[in-house]
Amino acid sequence: MSLRGAHWVSRFSGKRREPKMAEQSAAKNMILGFRISELQALLRFAGRNKSGLKHELVSRALQLVRTNCSSEILKKIQDLHAQRNGLTSTNAQSQQLLSAPTFPLHSSEAALNARTSVPICHTGKDDTKSKVRLTKLPFYEILDDLMKPTDLVPTCSERIQENQFSFTLTEKQREQIIAGCSKNGVQSVQLQLRICHTDTEFIQEDQYPPYLSVKVNSRVCPFTSYFSSNKPGVEPKRPCRPIDVTPLLNLTSRGANYLNVFWGHFTTRYSMVLHLVKQHRVAELLHKLQANETRASEISRELIRKKLRLEPDNDVTTTGLRVSLMCSLGKIRLSVPCRGITCTHLQCFDAALYIQMNEKKPTWMCPVCDKPAPYELLFVDQLFLDILKECEDATEVQFKDDGSWSPIKPDKQPQKNFGHKCSIVELEDSNNQFGNPANGKSDMDVIDLTVDC
Repeated sequence: MSLRGAHWVSRFSGKRREPKMAEQSAAKNMILGFRISELQALLRFAGRNKSGLKHELVSRALQLVRTNCSSEILKKIQDLHAQRNGLTSTNAQSQQLLSAPTFPLHSSEAALNARTSVPICHTGKDDTKSKVRLTKLPFYEILDDLMKPTDLVPTCSERIQENQFSFTLTEKQREQIIAGCSKNGVQSVQLQLRICHTDTEFIQEDQYPPYLSVKVNSRVCPFTSYFSSNKPGVEPKRPCRPIDVTPLLNLTSRGANYLNVFWGHFTTRYSMVLHLVKQHRVAELLHKLQANETRASEISRELIRKKLRLEPDNDVTTTGLRVSLMCSLGKIRLSVPCRGITCTHLQCFDAALYIQMNEKKPTWMCPVCDKPAPYELLFVDQLFLDILKECEDATEVQFKDDGSWSPIKPDKQPQKNFGHKCSIVELEDSNNQFGNPANGKSDMDVIDLTVDC
């Protein structure tokens, strides 16, 4: 009798828990369809912060349902949903209960899934692996891979998707991160999250999905996005930056770290990767470039002779080629002349300015020909190094068809003197009204405005 009673109590208790889980799932679906005004009304009702972007408000409202799912909060969500769709609160609740998706929970994942409405994507699953290749970042040296390229997999039919990943830092990795923090707070060793399009044909650049939001150990990770509009599915117009998640890591214990990625799923697929990297500065990259083998002067002279050589189909003979010794980026004299291997021109640009410019806005495009000139394809021209040492006051050089050169010094133009003497008239001086009428004489000079003074 006691066993049957215990069995009956267990079944009865399970039936009592089902409606609450269904209501929470329905409330989450309602929140994902809310507009900004409705999200702000809900957060204001709950006494939470209602400022921020839409994806932040959505994340905050979902967290509210997970942590404080009271009957008043559920009632407010149902009322806002009813106002949006023109339904009564009862009809809205019953409709959402019928359409609410359910996700299977495994016993080993139940504790983690209590904080999220989607199954966990473990890094060890083969079906989420991707062969995506990301472009190399010169300012970041990869020390270790914590997560290989992994697809962001939609788990339901909602617009806002969520995947959760878990990873554990080794003792060596934790020591590297702790040792990489300098006294001024600069973190040279970082755990870097990169997201890109799922395209295995070409090397991909960093690209954020719409409505991207990242959480590490239940804390929101701040990052800069480049959205140009609020239209659904609109992606940034330029490549995005990697996301530094280092400040949110658990470095005090050997426990797992949890990464939640929220994004808007429309048509494009995305992949992500986690790298432990070491950040380099401009001076380090410049020193590395100068330490590499420079291009010999004879190679540049051969390029000059080739450009000035008379072609059979060309009736015009070019006997000289003028090249500037000024950098087009900063309009200053070259100090470390370099260009890309794929560049076909002789004009160089300053390596220090070029690297510094790409630290602020990484495009790695040649400022002369506007073609890709990545850091790994740069070289220092020995011929221009010799020219800069030999002539310190020249701004241009003239190359001849035999590869020789001669400096071109700037012409000093004499200042023009027209011999006219001009007087300054203070038009705003109330005491000087173009002369002294009391004396009957005027001190005003005739000013010819057509003559340069």
